[in-house]
Amino acid sequence: MIYVLLVLGTLAFVLLLLPVLAPARQDTGDTRRTELEEERELLLAGLGELGAGEPGAADAGTLTREKVRLAQVLHELDHLPPAPAPGRARPALPWAVGTLLGVAALLLVGSLTFFPSWRAVGLSPNERTQLASAAKLPELERAATRSGAVTDYAAWGSAAWDAGQFQTAAKAYTQVLLKERDNPEALRRVGYFLLSDRNMAQDGLGFIARSVQADPQSPEGQLLYGYGLGLFGEYGRGLEVLGTYKKLAPTATDADELIVEYQAKVGGAVDGRLVYAQNCAACHGPAGQGGTGPKIVGSSTLRSEAALRAIILGGAAGMPAFPQLEGKQLDALVKTLQGPQWR
Repeated sequence: MIYVLLVLGTLAFVLLLLPVLAPARQDTGDTRRTELEEERELLLAGLGELGAGEPGAADAGTLTREKVRLAQVLHELDHLPPAPAPGRARPALPWAVGTLLGVAALLLVGSLTFFPSWRAVGLSPNERTQLASAAKLPELERAATRSGAVTDYAAWGSAAWDAGQFQTAAKAYTQVLLKERDNPEALRRVGYFLLSDRNMAQDGLGFIARSVQADPQSPEGQLLYGYGLGLFGEYGRGLEVLGTYKKLAPTATDADELIVEYQAKVGGAVDGRLVYAQNCAACHGPAGQGGTGPKIVGSSTLRSEAALRAIILGGAAGMPAFPQLEGKQLDALVKTLQGPQWR
């Protein structure tokens, strides 16, 4: 939005300023002045010629008429408005300057008030948090570098983490660990970043494990530890850790996808409710009562397993296909949807 206002303001300023840069515009008074000035010059020239010749009766009458007309022309010129300065268009400049000052004032006030909120229009709450956190990073980095305090480095790292800039977060939290080697938040977040490096992944998992030992009640620590265990193929332990996470954060859904994936890996029963929460709840509602998609509780389609599978895998009118749901995940979802609470 700010760029639209800048473009519109600049365009209005240019359009209003063009007459200022062009030759002066002439109105009716300016045209009349030009005519009278031309006539005055002709009359003066004629009077000069008559005055230089032999005086006669005819010349005397003509001379009198010319003098009378010259007096009339001079009188009318004296009563016309002053002529504009050369090269300036009087009506345009004030409007152009006013427009420029108005746009500048709007941008200044807007930058302090409503422009920041306009930038967040259409963004999800998570995206708004990322945007707000990213805007704070330069100042937080300067504060941490200037003071060297653990709290300032932790604030910088936290903002970078919320902004999704995990490398910057790891940089800040590393400084925290140099001063507080057992800081749980710094351990798990540096560890998470190290998991992305094949050569450092084992160390990253160790960092996260230490953070869980230091703060076992942190949902974030349990979630990251469960994720890290899965990277090393330890799906059984990962399920146990993610189960702890679900107890600490029962309404959170961040671990649902991992739990379903790990359940399929270990060959155990897949939780169809989690499969539904991952893939269906956003449109059909948490309990199938409808949302952006139609209500499915009580739908006749749920009575036919074949029809239900076909719709899930191939989609339907307005509903996308989910071909990635196969095997145990699909079986679990179909079994859940055909349960008594959905009919």
